[in-house]
Amino acid sequence: MKFNTTQRAFGQVETAALLIATFEGESEAGLSHLVNTTGGGNLAAQASLEKFSGKIGQTLLHYPSGVAAKRVVLFGLGQRDKLTTAQLRKALVAAFKVVRAQKVNEVTIADVSLAGTKVSAAQYAEIAATVSGLVDYEINHNKTEGVLGYIPRPELEEMRFLSTGKVPSKVRKALSRGRVIAQAVNSARDLSNLPAGELTPDAFVAEARRVADESGGLITMKVWNQADMAILGAGGILAVGKGSDEPCFLIEMVYTPPTGATRDVLTYVGKTVCFDSGGYDLKPADGMRHMKRDMSGGAAVLATLEAIANLQLPISVKAYMAPVENMVSGRAFKPGDRIRMMNGLKVEVDNTDAEGRLTLADMITHARNRADAGQNVYIVDVATLTGAIRQVNSDVAAGLFSNNDAFARRLKAAGERVGEQYEHLTMWPELRDFNKAEMADLKNTGGPAGAGATTAAWFVREFAGEETPWIHLDIASVAFRDREFGVDPKGSTGFAVQTLVELAVDFAKGNAKK
Repeated sequence: MKFNTTQRAFGQVETAALLIATFEGESEAGLSHLVNTTGGGNLAAQASLEKFSGKIGQTLLHYPSGVAAKRVVLFGLGQRDKLTTAQLRKALVAAFKVVRAQKVNEVTIADVSLAGTKVSAAQYAEIAATVSGLVDYEINHNKTEGVLGYIPRPELEEMRFLSTGKVPSKVRKALSRGRVIAQAVNSARDLSNLPAGELTPDAFVAEARRVADESGGLITMKVWNQADMAILGAGGILAVGKGSDEPCFLIEMVYTPPTGATRDVLTYVGKTVCFDSGGYDLKPADGMRHMKRDMSGGAAVLATLEAIANLQLPISVKAYMAPVENMVSGRAFKPGDRIRMMNGLKVEVDNTDAEGRLTLADMITHARNRADAGQNVYIVDVATLTGAIRQVNSDVAAGLFSNNDAFARRLKAAGERVGEQYEHLTMWPELRDFNKAEMADLKNTGGPAGAGATTAAWFVREFAGEETPWIHLDIASVAFRDREFGVDPKGSTGFAVQTLVELAVDFAKGNAKK
Protein backbone atom coordinates (compact mmCIF):
# COMPACT_ATOMS: atom_id res chain seq x y z
CA MET A 1 0.00 0.00 0.00
CA LYS A 2 1.24 3.49 -0.84
CA PHE A 3 1.07 6.35 1.66
CA ASN A 4 1.09 9.96 0.59
CA THR A 5 0.56 13.29 2.30
CA THR A 6 -1.24 16.23 0.78
CA GLN A 7 -2.09 19.80 1.76
CA ARG A 8 -5.37 21.29 0.50
CA ALA A 9 -8.94 22.14 1.47
CA PHE A 10 -11.41 19.31 2.13
CA GLY A 11 -13.61 20.22 -0.80
CA GLN A 12 -10.73 19.97 -3.27
CA VAL A 13 -9.77 16.40 -2.46
CA GLU A 14 -10.37 13.89 -5.25
CA THR A 15 -10.83 10.60 -3.43
CA ALA A 16 -13.13 7.61 -3.28
CA ALA A 17 -13.57 8.09 0.46
CA LEU A 18 -12.64 10.98 2.75
CA LEU A 19 -12.41 10.03 6.44
CA ILE A 20 -12.99 12.82 8.94
CA ALA A 21 -12.81 12.42 12.71
CA THR A 22 -15.07 14.33 15.08
CA PHE A 23 -15.18 14.55 18.86
CA GLU A 24 -18.28 13.96 20.93
CA GLY A 25 -19.81 17.20 22.11
CA GLU A 26 -18.07 19.09 19.33
CA SER A 27 -19.96 17.48 16.48
CA GLU A 28 -22.32 20.37 15.79
CA ALA A 29 -19.52 22.84 15.18
CA GLY A 30 -17.53 20.21 13.32
CA LEU A 31 -20.46 19.25 11.11
CA SER A 32 -21.22 22.88 10.30
CA HIS A 33 -17.63 23.28 9.19
CA LEU A 34 -17.86 20.19 7.02
CA VAL A 35 -21.11 21.36 5.46
CA ASN A 36 -19.41 24.56 4.39
CA THR A 37 -16.22 22.94 3.11
CA THR A 38 -17.46 19.77 1.43
CA GLY A 39 -20.67 21.03 -0.10
CA GLY A 40 -22.64 18.28 1.64
CA GLY A 41 -25.54 20.51 2.56
CA ASN A 42 -27.62 17.73 4.11
CA LEU A 43 -24.85 16.29 6.25
CA ALA A 44 -26.02 17.86 9.52
CA ALA A 45 -29.55 16.66 8.89
CA GLN A 46 -28.32 13.14 8.16
CA ALA A 47 -26.22 13.12 11.31
CA SER A 48 -29.21 14.20 13.35
CA LEU A 49 -31.43 11.57 11.75
CA GLU A 50 -28.91 8.79 12.36
CA LYS A 51 -28.12 10.10 15.87
CA PHE A 52 -24.44 10.47 15.06
CA SER A 53 -22.85 12.37 17.95
CA GLY A 54 -19.18 11.43 17.68
CA LYS A 55 -19.08 8.63 20.24
CA ILE A 56 -16.28 6.09 19.98
CA GLY A 57 -17.11 3.51 17.31
CA GLN A 58 -19.83 5.59 15.65
CA THR A 59 -19.58 6.12 11.89
CA LEU A 60 -21.65 7.95 9.32
CA LEU A 61 -21.39 7.39 5.56
CA HIS A 62 -22.37 10.43 3.49
CA TYR A 63 -22.47 10.99 -0.26
CA PRO A 64 -21.80 14.69 -0.85
CA SER A 65 -22.61 16.64 -4.00
CA GLY A 66 -20.61 19.28 -5.81
CA VAL A 67 -17.22 18.27 -4.37
CA ALA A 68 -14.37 16.02 -5.46
CA ALA A 69 -14.76 13.41 -2.69
CA LYS A 70 -17.20 10.67 -3.68
CA ARG A 71 -17.88 9.68 -0.07
CA VAL A 72 -17.37 11.21 3.34
CA VAL A 73 -17.02 8.89 6.32
CA LEU A 74 -17.38 10.60 9.68
CA PHE A 75 -16.12 8.63 12.66
CA GLY A 76 -16.37 9.44 16.34
CA LEU A 77 -13.44 9.86 18.70
CA GLY A 78 -15.50 10.23 21.86
CA GLN A 79 -14.83 12.99 24.35
CA ARG A 80 -11.67 14.96 23.62
CA ASP A 81 -10.17 14.78 27.11
CA LYS A 82 -10.66 11.01 27.28
CA LEU A 83 -9.09 10.04 23.95
CA THR A 84 -6.30 7.47 24.29
CA THR A 85 -4.47 5.42 21.70
CA ALA A 86 -6.69 2.46 22.58
CA GLN A 87 -9.84 4.50 21.96
CA LEU A 88 -8.37 5.92 18.77
CA ARG A 89 -7.62 2.43 17.51
CA LYS A 90 -11.20 1.35 18.15
CA ALA A 91 -12.50 4.41 16.29
CA LEU A 92 -10.23 3.84 13.30
CA VAL A 93 -11.14 0.16 13.07
CA ALA A 94 -14.80 1.13 12.78
CA ALA A 95 -14.01 3.77 10.13
CA PHE A 96 -11.87 1.51 7.96
CA LYS A 97 -14.43 -1.27 8.11
CA VAL A 98 -16.86 1.17 6.47
CA VAL A 99 -14.22 1.84 3.82
CA ARG A 100 -13.70 -1.88 3.28
CA ALA A 101 -17.44 -2.43 2.82
CA GLN A 102 -17.42 0.27 0.15
CA LYS A 103 -14.89 -1.74 -1.89
CA VAL A 104 -12.65 1.19 -2.76
CA ASN A 105 -8.95 0.96 -3.58
CA GLU A 106 -7.87 4.34 -2.20
CA VAL A 107 -8.81 6.53 0.74
CA THR A 108 -7.90 9.88 2.25
CA ILE A 109 -7.88 10.47 6.00
CA ALA A 110 -8.02 14.03 7.26
CA ASP A 111 -5.79 15.39 9.98
CA VAL A 112 -7.54 16.39 13.21
CA SER A 113 -6.67 18.76 16.02
CA LEU A 114 -5.58 16.65 18.99
CA ALA A 115 -5.15 19.50 21.48
CA GLY A 116 -6.34 18.44 24.91
CA THR A 117 -5.98 14.70 24.21
CA LYS A 118 -3.42 12.08 25.25
CA VAL A 119 -2.61 11.30 21.60
CA SER A 120 0.07 12.93 19.44
CA ALA A 121 -0.20 13.66 15.72
CA ALA A 122 2.45 11.01 15.03
CA GLN A 123 0.51 8.39 17.01
CA TYR A 124 -2.65 9.30 15.11
CA ALA A 125 -0.85 8.83 11.79
CA GLU A 126 0.89 5.58 12.74
CA ILE A 127 -2.25 3.95 14.13
CA ALA A 128 -4.25 5.06 11.09
CA ALA A 129 -1.67 3.55 8.74
CA THR A 130 -1.47 0.31 10.72
CA VAL A 131 -5.22 -0.12 11.08
CA SER A 132 -5.86 0.63 7.41
CA GLY A 133 -3.57 -2.23 6.37
CA LEU A 134 -4.82 -4.69 8.98
CA VAL A 135 -8.53 -4.14 8.38
CA ASP A 136 -8.06 -4.45 4.63
CA TYR A 137 -6.50 -7.94 4.93
CA GLU A 138 -8.27 -10.56 2.82
CA ILE A 139 -7.90 -14.25 3.56
CA ASN A 140 -9.36 -15.25 0.18
CA HIS A 141 -6.22 -14.55 -1.84
CA ASN A 142 -6.15 -18.13 -3.20
CA LYS A 143 -9.68 -18.12 -4.58
CA THR A 144 -10.30 -18.14 -8.34
CA GLU A 145 -12.19 -15.18 -9.71
CA GLY A 146 -15.48 -16.11 -11.31
CA VAL A 147 -15.66 -19.58 -9.76
CA LEU A 148 -18.80 -20.15 -7.68
CA GLY A 149 -19.58 -16.47 -7.95
CA TYR A 150 -16.41 -15.24 -6.25
CA ILE A 151 -15.49 -11.66 -7.09
CA PRO A 152 -12.40 -10.34 -5.28
CA ARG A 153 -12.76 -7.16 -3.27
CA PRO A 154 -10.40 -4.42 -4.45
CA GLU A 155 -7.37 -4.05 -2.23
CA LEU A 156 -6.73 -0.75 -0.53
CA GLU A 157 -3.75 0.34 -2.59
CA GLU A 158 -3.26 3.90 -1.38
CA MET A 159 -3.96 6.00 1.70
CA ARG A 160 -3.41 9.74 1.68
CA PHE A 161 -3.02 11.84 4.80
CA LEU A 162 -4.71 15.22 4.34
CA SER A 163 -3.73 18.36 6.21
CA THR A 164 -4.63 22.02 5.83
CA GLY A 165 -1.06 22.86 6.89
CA LYS A 166 2.38 21.43 6.27
CA VAL A 167 2.67 17.76 7.27
CA PRO A 168 5.51 17.41 9.85
CA SER A 169 8.32 14.94 9.16
CA LYS A 170 7.38 13.05 12.36
CA VAL A 171 3.96 12.37 10.89
CA ARG A 172 5.44 11.23 7.58
CA LYS A 173 7.78 8.83 9.40
CA ALA A 174 4.89 7.57 11.54
CA LEU A 175 2.87 6.76 8.42
CA SER A 176 5.81 4.76 7.10
CA ARG A 177 6.19 2.89 10.41
CA GLY A 178 2.51 2.02 10.41
CA ARG A 179 2.76 0.61 6.92
CA VAL A 180 5.78 -1.55 7.82
CA ILE A 181 4.03 -2.92 10.90
CA ALA A 182 0.80 -3.70 9.02
CA GLN A 183 2.77 -5.48 6.31
CA ALA A 184 4.57 -7.55 8.94
CA VAL A 185 1.36 -8.62 10.66
CA ASN A 186 -0.21 -9.51 7.31
CA SER A 187 2.87 -11.49 6.37
CA ALA A 188 2.52 -13.55 9.56
CA ARG A 189 -1.19 -14.03 8.78
CA ASP A 190 -0.38 -15.21 5.27
CA LEU A 191 2.19 -17.74 6.50
CA SER A 192 -0.13 -19.11 9.16
CA ASN A 193 -3.03 -19.40 6.72
CA LEU A 194 -0.99 -21.44 4.22
CA PRO A 195 -1.81 -25.15 3.96
CA ALA A 196 0.70 -27.44 5.63
CA GLY A 197 1.28 -29.14 2.28
CA GLU A 198 2.66 -25.83 0.99
CA LEU A 199 4.37 -24.41 4.07
CA THR A 200 6.58 -27.40 4.83
CA PRO A 201 9.65 -27.04 7.06
CA ASP A 202 11.74 -26.67 3.89
CA ALA A 203 9.42 -23.93 2.62
CA PHE A 204 9.61 -22.11 5.96
CA VAL A 205 13.41 -22.14 5.75
CA ALA A 206 13.15 -20.68 2.25
CA GLU A 207 10.89 -17.89 3.52
CA ALA A 208 13.33 -17.13 6.33
CA ARG A 209 16.15 -17.00 3.79
CA ARG A 210 14.16 -14.51 1.70
CA VAL A 211 13.80 -12.25 4.75
CA ALA A 212 17.55 -12.42 5.40
CA ASP A 213 18.46 -11.85 1.74
CA GLU A 214 16.19 -8.79 1.48
CA SER A 215 17.50 -7.16 4.67
CA GLY A 216 20.45 -5.50 2.98
CA GLY A 217 22.93 -7.38 5.13
CA LEU A 218 21.30 -6.44 8.44
CA ILE A 219 20.19 -10.04 9.08
CA THR A 220 22.50 -13.05 9.00
CA MET A 221 21.12 -16.58 9.01
CA LYS A 222 22.36 -20.03 9.97
CA VAL A 223 20.46 -23.29 9.54
CA TRP A 224 21.17 -26.58 11.29
CA ASN A 225 19.84 -29.71 9.57
CA GLN A 226 19.03 -33.01 11.27
CA ALA A 227 22.64 -34.24 11.21
CA ASP A 228 23.79 -30.95 12.68
CA MET A 229 21.12 -31.09 15.38
CA ALA A 230 22.19 -34.60 16.33
CA ILE A 231 25.66 -33.20 17.05
CA LEU A 232 24.10 -30.35 19.04
CA GLY A 233 22.05 -32.87 21.02
CA ALA A 234 18.70 -31.31 20.07
CA GLY A 235 16.80 -34.40 21.18
CA GLY A 236 13.50 -32.57 21.62
CA ILE A 237 13.31 -31.17 18.10
CA LEU A 238 14.55 -34.41 16.53
CA ALA A 239 12.05 -36.52 18.48
CA VAL A 240 9.11 -34.42 17.31
CA GLY A 241 10.26 -34.59 13.69
CA LYS A 242 11.00 -38.33 13.59
CA GLY A 243 7.61 -39.38 12.26
CA SER A 244 7.57 -37.07 9.24
CA ASP A 245 8.96 -37.58 5.75
CA GLU A 246 9.78 -33.87 5.81
CA PRO A 247 13.15 -32.97 7.34
CA CYS A 248 13.25 -30.62 10.32
CA PHE A 249 15.60 -27.71 10.90
CA LEU A 250 16.83 -25.23 13.49
CA ILE A 251 17.08 -21.63 12.26
CA GLU A 252 19.07 -18.79 13.83
CA MET A 253 18.63 -15.26 12.47
CA VAL A 254 20.65 -12.36 13.86
CA TYR A 255 19.74 -8.71 13.26
CA THR A 256 22.51 -6.18 13.86
CA PRO A 257 21.46 -2.53 13.52
CA PRO A 258 23.38 -0.25 11.15
CA THR A 259 24.78 1.56 14.19
CA GLY A 260 26.34 -1.65 15.50
CA ALA A 261 25.58 -4.37 18.03
CA THR A 262 24.03 -3.36 21.35
CA ARG A 263 24.63 -4.59 24.87
CA ASP A 264 20.99 -5.63 25.31
CA VAL A 265 19.87 -8.42 22.99
CA LEU A 266 16.25 -9.33 22.49
CA THR A 267 15.93 -13.02 21.67
CA TYR A 268 12.66 -14.14 20.09
CA VAL A 269 11.87 -17.85 19.96
CA GLY A 270 8.90 -19.05 17.90
CA LYS A 271 7.19 -22.42 17.95
CA THR A 272 7.21 -23.54 14.31
CA VAL A 273 5.36 -26.85 14.12
CA CYS A 274 4.23 -26.70 10.49
CA PHE A 275 1.66 -29.41 11.09
CA ASP A 276 0.68 -31.17 14.30
CA SER A 277 -1.24 -34.42 14.01
CA GLY A 278 -0.71 -35.06 17.72
CA GLY A 279 1.53 -38.00 16.91
CA TYR A 280 0.47 -41.31 18.45
CA ASP A 281 -1.67 -39.35 20.88
CA LEU A 282 -3.62 -38.48 17.76
CA LYS A 283 -5.84 -35.43 17.72
CA PRO A 284 -9.52 -35.86 16.79
CA ALA A 285 -10.48 -34.58 13.35
CA ASP A 286 -11.91 -31.30 14.66
CA GLY A 287 -8.79 -30.68 16.73
CA MET A 288 -6.47 -31.39 13.80
CA ARG A 289 -8.29 -29.24 11.26
CA HIS A 290 -6.43 -26.02 12.05
CA MET A 291 -3.06 -27.49 12.96
CA LYS A 292 -1.48 -26.00 9.86
CA ARG A 293 -1.44 -22.92 12.10
CA ASP A 294 0.67 -24.49 14.83
CA MET A 295 3.58 -22.52 13.42
CA SER A 296 1.95 -19.16 14.19
CA GLY A 297 4.58 -18.35 16.82
CA GLY A 298 7.38 -18.87 14.31
CA ALA A 299 5.52 -16.81 11.72
CA ALA A 300 5.14 -13.97 14.23
CA VAL A 301 8.84 -14.05 15.11
CA LEU A 302 9.95 -14.12 11.47
CA ALA A 303 7.62 -11.27 10.48
CA THR A 304 8.75 -9.26 13.51
CA LEU A 305 12.40 -9.60 12.57
CA GLU A 306 11.63 -8.44 9.03
CA ALA A 307 9.81 -5.37 10.39
CA ILE A 308 12.66 -4.54 12.79
CA ALA A 309 15.14 -4.69 9.91
CA ASN A 310 12.93 -2.52 7.70
CA LEU A 311 12.64 0.03 10.51
CA GLN A 312 16.39 -0.28 11.24
CA LEU A 313 15.76 -0.18 14.98
CA PRO A 314 18.94 0.36 17.04
CA ILE A 315 18.68 -2.84 19.09
CA SER A 316 20.28 -6.24 18.52
CA VAL A 317 17.74 -9.01 17.98
CA LYS A 318 18.12 -12.75 17.55
CA ALA A 319 15.40 -15.11 16.36
CA TYR A 320 15.15 -18.89 16.65
CA MET A 321 12.64 -21.13 14.88
CA ALA A 322 12.58 -24.91 14.47
CA PRO A 323 10.28 -25.83 11.55
CA VAL A 324 9.11 -29.40 12.07
CA GLU A 325 6.11 -31.68 11.55
CA ASN A 326 4.63 -33.92 14.25
CA MET A 327 3.35 -36.94 12.33
CA VAL A 328 2.55 -40.62 12.79
CA SER A 329 4.69 -43.35 11.22
CA GLY A 330 6.79 -46.36 12.15
CA ARG A 331 9.59 -43.95 13.01
CA ALA A 332 7.55 -41.55 15.13
CA PHE A 333 8.31 -41.01 18.80
CA LYS A 334 5.97 -42.82 21.17
CA PRO A 335 4.34 -42.29 24.55
CA GLY A 336 6.75 -43.55 27.18
CA ASP A 337 9.87 -42.70 25.18
CA ARG A 338 12.71 -40.99 26.96
CA ILE A 339 14.45 -38.02 25.30
CA ARG A 340 17.76 -36.42 26.17
CA MET A 341 17.39 -32.68 25.61
CA MET A 342 20.10 -30.27 24.44
CA ASN A 343 20.83 -29.12 28.00
CA GLY A 344 21.26 -32.71 29.22
CA LEU A 345 17.93 -33.09 31.02
CA LYS A 346 16.01 -36.28 30.26
CA VAL A 347 12.32 -36.04 29.46
CA GLU A 348 9.74 -38.81 29.53
CA VAL A 349 7.16 -38.48 26.75
CA ASP A 350 3.85 -38.54 28.58
CA ASN A 351 1.94 -37.35 25.52
CA THR A 352 3.19 -36.94 21.94
CA ASP A 353 0.71 -34.09 21.47
CA ALA A 354 2.67 -31.99 23.97
CA GLU A 355 5.39 -31.57 21.37
CA GLY A 356 5.70 -27.80 21.11
CA ARG A 357 7.34 -27.41 24.51
CA LEU A 358 10.00 -29.95 23.48
CA THR A 359 11.01 -27.80 20.52
CA LEU A 360 10.87 -24.59 22.57
CA ALA A 361 13.10 -26.13 25.24
CA ASP A 362 15.86 -26.98 22.79
CA MET A 363 15.60 -23.62 21.02
CA ILE A 364 15.87 -21.73 24.30
CA THR A 365 18.85 -23.84 25.36
CA HIS A 366 20.48 -23.16 21.99
CA ALA A 367 19.74 -19.42 22.26
CA ARG A 368 21.40 -19.31 25.68
CA ASN A 369 24.39 -21.29 24.40
CA ARG A 370 24.80 -18.88 21.48
CA ALA A 371 24.72 -15.73 23.61
CA ASP A 372 27.80 -13.54 23.34
CA ALA A 373 29.81 -12.61 26.39
CA GLY A 374 29.06 -9.16 27.74
CA GLN A 375 25.54 -8.98 26.31
CA ASN A 376 22.34 -8.84 28.34
CA VAL A 377 19.98 -11.44 26.88
CA TYR A 378 16.20 -11.16 27.18
CA ILE A 379 14.20 -14.13 25.86
CA VAL A 380 10.60 -14.11 24.67
CA ASP A 381 9.12 -17.33 23.33
CA VAL A 382 5.88 -17.26 21.34
CA ALA A 383 3.84 -20.41 20.92
CA THR A 384 0.41 -21.84 20.22
CA LEU A 385 1.17 -24.12 23.13
CA THR A 386 -1.97 -25.21 24.99
CA GLY A 387 -5.68 -25.43 24.46
CA ALA A 388 -5.93 -24.84 28.21
CA ILE A 389 -5.15 -21.15 27.81
CA ARG A 390 -8.57 -20.67 26.19
CA GLN A 391 -10.18 -21.69 29.44
CA VAL A 392 -8.50 -18.69 31.06
CA ASN A 393 -8.71 -15.98 28.39
CA SER A 394 -11.25 -17.21 25.83
CA ASP A 395 -10.09 -15.66 22.53
CA VAL A 396 -9.49 -12.10 23.70
CA ALA A 397 -6.03 -12.30 25.32
CA ALA A 398 -2.88 -14.37 25.30
CA GLY A 399 -1.30 -15.90 28.37
CA LEU A 400 1.93 -14.37 29.70
CA PHE A 401 4.26 -16.28 32.01
CA SER A 402 7.66 -15.09 33.20
CA ASN A 403 10.54 -15.52 35.62
CA ASN A 404 11.01 -11.73 35.77
CA ASP A 405 8.14 -9.43 36.77
CA ALA A 406 9.82 -6.24 35.53
CA PHE A 407 10.39 -7.71 32.08
CA ALA A 408 6.83 -9.05 32.05
CA ARG A 409 5.41 -5.61 32.88
CA ARG A 410 7.49 -4.11 30.10
CA LEU A 411 6.12 -6.50 27.50
CA LYS A 412 2.55 -6.22 28.73
CA ALA A 413 2.79 -2.42 28.51
CA ALA A 414 4.11 -2.74 24.95
CA GLY A 415 1.10 -4.88 24.12
CA GLU A 416 -1.28 -2.34 25.62
CA ARG A 417 0.22 0.42 23.49
CA VAL A 418 -0.49 -1.52 20.28
CA GLY A 419 -3.83 -3.02 21.25
CA GLU A 420 -2.74 -6.61 22.01
CA GLN A 421 -3.89 -7.99 25.35
CA TYR A 422 -2.01 -10.33 27.70
CA GLU A 423 -3.00 -11.86 30.99
CA HIS A 424 0.06 -12.13 33.25
CA LEU A 425 -0.53 -15.41 35.05
CA THR A 426 1.09 -16.47 38.29
CA MET A 427 3.38 -19.47 38.05
CA TRP A 428 2.45 -21.07 41.36
CA PRO A 429 5.56 -22.97 42.58
CA GLU A 430 3.38 -25.88 43.71
CA LEU A 431 2.55 -26.57 40.05
CA ARG A 432 6.20 -27.09 39.12
CA ASP A 433 6.20 -30.57 40.64
CA PHE A 434 3.41 -31.69 38.30
CA ASN A 435 6.07 -32.09 35.58
CA LYS A 436 8.15 -34.56 37.61
CA ALA A 437 8.55 -37.99 36.01
CA GLU A 438 9.17 -41.51 37.27
CA MET A 439 11.52 -42.55 34.47
CA ALA A 440 13.28 -39.24 33.76
CA ASP A 441 13.96 -35.76 35.12
CA LEU A 442 10.74 -34.37 33.69
CA LYS A 443 7.69 -35.45 31.76
CA ASN A 444 6.20 -33.31 29.03
CA THR A 445 2.75 -32.86 30.56
CA GLY A 446 1.53 -31.75 33.95
CA GLY A 447 -0.93 -34.61 34.22
CA PRO A 448 -4.71 -34.50 34.65
CA ALA A 449 -4.85 -32.07 37.60
CA GLY A 450 -5.53 -29.00 35.46
CA ALA A 451 -3.58 -25.74 35.06
CA GLY A 452 -2.28 -27.09 31.77
CA ALA A 453 -1.08 -23.73 30.46
CA THR A 454 0.89 -23.08 33.65
CA THR A 455 2.47 -26.52 33.89
CA ALA A 456 3.51 -26.18 30.23
CA ALA A 457 5.09 -22.83 31.08
CA TRP A 458 6.90 -24.43 34.01
CA PHE A 459 8.30 -27.09 31.69
CA VAL A 460 9.73 -24.43 29.37
CA ARG A 461 11.01 -22.41 32.32
CA GLU A 462 13.21 -25.33 33.39
CA PHE A 463 15.24 -24.67 30.23
CA ALA A 464 15.16 -20.86 30.41
CA GLY A 465 16.56 -20.90 33.95
CA GLU A 466 16.16 -18.14 36.50
CA GLU A 467 18.97 -15.71 35.71
CA THR A 468 18.07 -14.92 32.10
CA PRO A 469 14.91 -12.74 31.91
CA TRP A 470 12.36 -14.90 30.10
CA ILE A 471 8.76 -14.56 28.98
CA HIS A 472 6.52 -17.25 27.57
CA LEU A 473 3.57 -16.11 25.48
CA ASP A 474 0.91 -18.77 24.98
CA ILE A 475 -0.98 -17.42 21.96
CA ALA A 476 -3.11 -20.50 21.27
CA SER A 477 -6.19 -18.53 22.34
CA VAL A 478 -5.64 -15.65 19.92
CA ALA A 479 -3.44 -16.81 17.02
CA PHE A 480 -6.51 -17.70 14.98
CA ARG A 481 -10.23 -17.32 15.48
CA ASP A 482 -13.42 -18.47 13.81
CA ARG A 483 -14.77 -14.91 13.98
CA GLU A 484 -13.72 -11.37 13.11
CA PHE A 485 -12.60 -9.53 16.24
CA GLY A 486 -11.55 -5.89 16.33
CA VAL A 487 -8.77 -5.30 13.85
CA ASP A 488 -8.32 -9.04 13.26
CA PRO A 489 -9.98 -11.04 10.49
CA LYS A 490 -11.46 -14.49 10.77
CA GLY A 491 -8.60 -16.98 10.56
CA SER A 492 -4.99 -16.21 11.41
CA THR A 493 -4.40 -12.94 13.24
CA GLY A 494 -0.64 -12.38 13.24
CA PHE A 495 -0.96 -11.82 16.98
CA ALA A 496 2.19 -10.76 18.89
CA VAL A 497 3.96 -9.15 15.90
CA GLN A 498 2.96 -5.64 16.96
CA THR A 499 3.92 -6.31 20.57
CA LEU A 500 7.33 -7.73 19.68
CA VAL A 501 8.11 -4.78 17.41
CA GLU A 502 6.95 -2.32 20.08
CA LEU A 503 9.10 -4.09 22.68
CA ALA A 504 12.09 -3.69 20.36
CA VAL A 505 11.25 0.01 19.97
CA ASP A 506 11.16 0.31 23.75
CA PHE A 507 14.54 -1.43 24.16
CA ALA A 508 16.04 0.70 21.40
CA LYS A 509 15.47 3.90 23.37
CA GLY A 510 18.77 4.91 24.87
CA ASN A 511 20.27 1.43 24.45
CA ALA A 512 24.03 1.35 24.79
CA LYS A 513 26.29 -0.11 22.15
CA LYS A 514 28.16 -3.28 22.95
